[in-house]
Order: sequence, then structure tokens, then C-alpha cells
Amino acid sequence: MKITKHNFTIPCVSIDDFIPSIPLLRAASEGFNDIFFDDWVAYNKKDHNQIQYCTKLTTKIPHATQLVLDHIATNLDPDDIFDLNTKSFPDISHYGGGLMITPNSKNEGGYLGMHVDAAIHGKHDDWKREYSAVLCVSEEYDPSFDLLLHDGQDHIRLPYKFNRLNIFKCGENSWHGFPEITKGLNRKALGVMYWSKLSEQDKTQDFVKAQFNNNLPF
Repeated sequence: MKITKHNFTIPCVSIDDFIPSIPLLRAASEGFNDIFFDDWVAYNKKDHNQIQYCTKLTTKIPHATQLVLDHIATNLDPDDIFDLNTKSFPDISHYGGGLMITPNSKNEGGYLGMHVDAAIHGKHDDWKREYSAVLCVSEEYDPSFDLLLHDGQDHIRLPYKFNRLNIFKCGENSWHGFPEITKGLNRKALGVMYWSKLSEQDKTQDFVKAQFNNNLPF
């Protein structure tokens, strides 16, 4: 594996060749085709400032894809990567993560508006979001797949690459997204979110809620 630490205000890292078995990762990519339409949560531009599909928590994830998600969860310690001590842990229910596909193979216009994720878990109100880890699953590369991180003033591009794991520290200014991907392509990704346990004192604080910002340039 090759680890690249990026020089940016938001701590972020790219790890190449993260999954040791390329055939397994290809099987995981094929697993996207085994998700029935009703098992995708479809976000559209009008309601959610994005055109992207994510799997529901109740969806039965194909076995090969589950193995890859489990490999991320059991082989990545972001605290060690960033030399921090959040005592974070992965959510293997994949709330806010799991299978994510941005479609434009049929001119759906897939994109992800610049946004910041909610700091508190939707199912566990004593869990705080610490890190996002997103694995690039599509073998084809297109510059439109690159993830953009924005701190409110400046941005950095995290290039998409098959079997690359992009990780960034979450916070109130960890804006991220990408404009419409190239027509004829679908952008696949697998996400594992890392959380920490809130102390009783932390629970009295106000934390950022999920929100989009159309004023941040791509």
C-alpha cells in the first residue's frame, strides 16, 4: 500500500492498493448490479441537492461487497493514520456509507453537491462522526470522479483511482462533493464511517447538522 498525506487544513489521506485482492474488489463492484431498485435510496436534485443512490440499512449487501466493507472496517485505524486520539470505531451497519453510486450512464446527471455531513449519528445520539473512508470501486478513471474537499475558503482535489481509499477528518467545515460526472459513466464507491462516543459534557454542545452550500465553488 502507498499512503499519501495531503497538505490541507482538513486532515486527509489517500491509500493506494488498499484491498489486497483485485479479483475480490471486482466481484464487489459487480455486487452493485445485484441491488434491486427498491433497495436503493434515490436522492434527486430537487430534494437533496444531489443525484446519487445509496443502500438502505435494511438492504442485504452482496457477499463479496460485504467482505470488502469488512476489510476496510477491520484494517483501518484512522487515529493511527492521522496520529490522533479520538478513540473512533467503524459503524458496520454503514449508516451514511455502504454502497454509493452516482449515475450518469443513462444521462441521469449524477453529482454530489458540496455539503457537510451531520456530526451526530442518526440512530445513536451519543455517537459523533470522526472520519469518512471512501473506497474507489470503478475501474475506469475519469477526472469528474475526483472528490473535492473545501474548508470554506480553499479546496483540494482527491483524485479517484480504482482501489484507492480516500480518508478525511470530519468537522463543521469539512465540505465535500463533486459536480456532474461525465455522461455515459457511473461512479461507484464504498464508504465506511468512523464515530466516537460522546462524553456527558459533550452532549451539552451544539453540533453541525447535515447541510449543503451552493456558494462554495467546485
